[in-house]
Amino acid sequence: MRSRLSHRFEYFATVILGLALKCLPRRARGALGAGLGQLTYFIGIRREVTLDNLRQAYPELPPEALRMTAARVYRHFGRVATGFASIPRLKATDLGRWVHIEGLETLRQVLSEGKGGIIYSGHFGNWEIMGAIVARLGLPVSFVVARQSNRHVEELIDRYRQSAGIEIVKRAQTVRGVLTALQRNRLVAMMIDQDAHEDGAFVPFFGRPASTPRGPAVFHLRTGSPLIFAYCVRITRERYRIRIARTDAAAFKNADELTAHMTAQLEAAIRETPEQWFWMHRRWKTRPPAS
Repeated sequence: MRSRLSHRFEYFATVILGLALKCLPRRARGALGAGLGQLTYFIGIRREVTLDNLRQAYPELPPEALRMTAARVYRHFGRVATGFASIPRLKATDLGRWVHIEGLETLRQVLSEGKGGIIYSGHFGNWEIMGAIVARLGLPVSFVVARQSNRHVEELIDRYRQSAGIEIVKRAQTVRGVLTALQRNRLVAMMIDQDAHEDGAFVPFFGRPASTPRGPAVFHLRTGSPLIFAYCVRITRERYRIRIARTDAAAFKNADELTAHMTAQLEAAIRETPEQWFWMHRRWKTRPPAS
């Protein structure tokens, strides 16, 4: 009973906050998010996890530099959180104004081949804006997403995404959902930067073996659908740049080798702007099995 009440409270609080954020100009909304992120850092929510991850990824950095980077991580994701409220109002005409895309023609070329496409990315920059603007441009986008503990909030988040034209595929139905979407010539977006537990491929990520989802590689090898690496970074305040490139997977023998290559691509992008990756996640939680 208490859990249901708390979930309903979280839902109504999220609805009210979303309505309030929609009333703010885009830059003011971002500034508010940065402030909330800084406050969260000071409170200390998952701060030690973030600092430990950064310490192990960048052992050469002094403690003060690590703390400064961690604070920037929180400010960035505060902007991402408050910016999510703008998804229903995102328009195709925003392209070129505050959202810029490099490689959009790659997606159109992939769709012209009729096998759909598998987009892989990470919780880096602002992946929500990336998916929403591509969908607003009229391209068929499907997101593979996890279930949330609060189903009411989950449904609200899904409605926001769907309002931009994004189709939702729940992770519990990944196999059927992804194969069906590819058969319908859709662009299926999947994340490869969260711990995949014992079922993942253990590949290098910032010098440490990390359990990584094999999904994009397996679906590519099974269907022949093209692989596309895409990510979106914030370049100044509330302006974003999206980069899209097709991946040549012919040289890789199996899903694990291909997954390692894709993870290396994501790591290289993160190293350019490390404060925009989700360091709060226990990325290396699952350890490789003993050899």
